[in-house]
Amino acid sequence: MPTSLHLIRASHLNAVIQNLHALSLPVESLLEKAGLYFATPIQPNELIIEKKIWHFLKLAADYTNMPHLATWLTEQSDLSQYGEFTKCLVNADNLHQALLLLTRHISLHNSNNIFLLKEDKQNIWICQPHSRHVKQGAWQVEQHVLTFICLLVEHYLGHGWQPKQIKLRDTEAVGIEHSRFFKGTDIKLGHSYSAIAIDRRLLNKHNPAIDLPQLAEIDPIPNDFLQAFKLLLKQGYFGQDWLAENISASLDISVRTLKRKLQGQGSSLRQVFDEVRFQQACELIDQNVHEYEILAEKLMYTHPNNFVRAFKRWSGITPREFIRLRNRDLS
Repeated sequence: MPTSLHLIRASHLNAVIQNLHALSLPVESLLEKAGLYFATPIQPNELIIEKKIWHFLKLAADYTNMPHLATWLTEQSDLSQYGEFTKCLVNADNLHQALLLLTRHISLHNSNNIFLLKEDKQNIWICQPHSRHVKQGAWQVEQHVLTFICLLVEHYLGHGWQPKQIKLRDTEAVGIEHSRFFKGTDIKLGHSYSAIAIDRRLLNKHNPAIDLPQLAEIDPIPNDFLQAFKLLLKQGYFGQDWLAENISASLDISVRTLKRKLQGQGSSLRQVFDEVRFQQACELIDQNVHEYEILAEKLMYTHPNNFVRAFKRWSGITPREFIRLRNRDLS
């Protein structure tokens, strides 16, 4: 079953938030209105429901009366802010290889976006088909994607590069004149997908390699509802109270729909909660957290005895027996 969560790395949001603070916006209030309740900054490799980011950007654009806000924010950012995803893009041998990596490894960054390369006699076009799930703030999405790609191309071709042609899904492109990338660009509005033309002669220009901090390897975001849902639970996306009503509200679906999706993949809320908590308990034990009180608190149990009973239901043995067996296996 394809995911309807459409997740994106949190590094995307952190880069935006850092630049929004420079405008003295009530960032926390806007995050809450968009349904993003966690503390910032968050870990860059954590996952967020993508459409909430675009809703947040739309709210910020309305607040500042800057319809071109996504363009401005992205132009202020540095490619290194986007974590492991851009690390491989900026250190490719040349621009052509970087664009190929973008199309092949986008799933490290986003579970829904797709980039394609199309060619004509003069240009290679980097294209992004329409993302149907993004309904609020669609122009903010298009601005960000176009500007991000331009930053990548500029990294290889040098400051001052501008595309000769671009195609936009938006029919108005309000505020695009504020972008430094599109001053002399031939702009086609109302196209079926977004696309940027790059002169084919420039594709093999050598890369000005840059040093980025060493980052942990990350796995692609799963295109599977059950696995994506487990990852959100594990990272604490839904807070400390795993109530079906709160979780379904965060996902913008009904409790009935949530249960039906899990049932369709042979699972249930109870099974998922148990599996995630057992995995978290094992990880804590491997980190030498053995005190029942601490384990119970970290796993959101009100009393150590409740945790012990749950652990025995998961594994068939008590936590103390489990720890003893783990220690024996390590020996």
